[in-house]
Amino acid sequence: MTAHNASHKVLALPGLALRARRRYHTAMRFFRKLFSEYREAFSLFSKNSRLFLLGNVLLGIGSNLVQLLLNLYLKKLQYDEAAIGTILSIRAFGSFLIALPASFLVARMDSRKLLPSMAILTAIAYAGQGMLNGFGLIAASVFLAGAFTSLYQVAAGPFFMKNSSPKERIHLFSINGALSMGTGVIGSLAGGLLKDIVFAASGDEVYAYKAALVLGACFVGASVAPFLAIRDEGNATAPGMAKRQPLGRIDVGLYAKLLIPGFFTGMGAGLTIPYLNLYFKNEFLLGDSVIGVIFALGQVSTFLGMAAGPAIARRTGKRRAIFISQAISVPFILVLTYLRWLPLVIVAFLIRQTLMNMSSPINDNFTLEKVPPSQQHLMNALKMLNWTGSWMVSAKLSGSIIATRGFAPSFTLTAALYALSTALFWLFFLRPKKTAVHG
Repeated sequence: MTAHNASHKVLALPGLALRARRRYHTAMRFFRKLFSEYREAFSLFSKNSRLFLLGNVLLGIGSNLVQLLLNLYLKKLQYDEAAIGTILSIRAFGSFLIALPASFLVARMDSRKLLPSMAILTAIAYAGQGMLNGFGLIAASVFLAGAFTSLYQVAAGPFFMKNSSPKERIHLFSINGALSMGTGVIGSLAGGLLKDIVFAASGDEVYAYKAALVLGACFVGASVAPFLAIRDEGNATAPGMAKRQPLGRIDVGLYAKLLIPGFFTGMGAGLTIPYLNLYFKNEFLLGDSVIGVIFALGQVSTFLGMAAGPAIARRTGKRRAIFISQAISVPFILVLTYLRWLPLVIVAFLIRQTLMNMSSPINDNFTLEKVPPSQQHLMNALKMLNWTGSWMVSAKLSGSIIATRGFAPSFTLTAALYALSTALFWLFFLRPKKTAVHG
């Protein structure tokens, strides 16, 4: 190395350090501003909204615990991927079947009765998955869990629209989505660790899975307490949210544009997402505790992404935030598909999950704002119907594909469907409109 080159490198080091410091300070300013935004928004949340969020925390811990362990438990019971796919599609069928009736139930039933009832019934269904034996009984419990959780999911969006004002609404949607991911950290870690601890103590792995699944049901049951504390919504702050309004004229074209991209996203997700824990177990021979840690890391990264969503949406607009985050996530699915270096696969898993999920609360808020208040419960139900219907079909198909041909075909098809969904969203909501040229 010449003296000139050496001196050039020495001079370059302070410049690199300066740029690094600037980026660090820029990131710190972003997070401080983000924290300040949420602190202000949280102070505006109604008591009902805070109670709903607390219930969501408890329900989310239990649900994530069960979702992490259920198909690992079924695999331990010697069911193959095709049978597991059937059970997962049955859960989606339960959600699909109840979604539309749930929308009218949500419109007519007081949340103070609906939410605690849903929590109790969901807890019973989750407990059945751990306590009952035989394919038919487990499948029935899974079906009921899918049906009862649909009531909660259909109710959530309209509940927030009733109990919030436009000023804090996007933060409320985002923090609810972020909490769903954050509770997944606890659920994933608790599920994997508890199962391994009970297994080490008892020597019976099936019993260990059962105990962990019942614990998940107990967390869901505990959400009854905050849901019971919710008070009358008659003083809701959102304008035009009076109960039992006439449905009004439905804009079929708008509904189609809002729902079609989600159909392809749900189809792609059903091919891959239910099997990610089996993917790590089968392809990399990881233990349940390690899988739990990976999924917990995924929930942490998604929590941070969802929390940052409102700030990103404010800068780029809701439509662009949805489009960009989904588009960037697609290549990382292909990393999972074709690479076998575990550290890179884990990084790709975390980035994909963060990007694809961070836009979900923004999308929910965007969709409900596009329709009249009297139709928001219907739109939420149709979104659920759209998602679970596509998920139900693809989860069933992918179980058979994975059992016979491995994970690569399903993962590749997922990437293609996500790309199609993203392209359609751009076509419907971002494509520049042509202006007429007058001579």
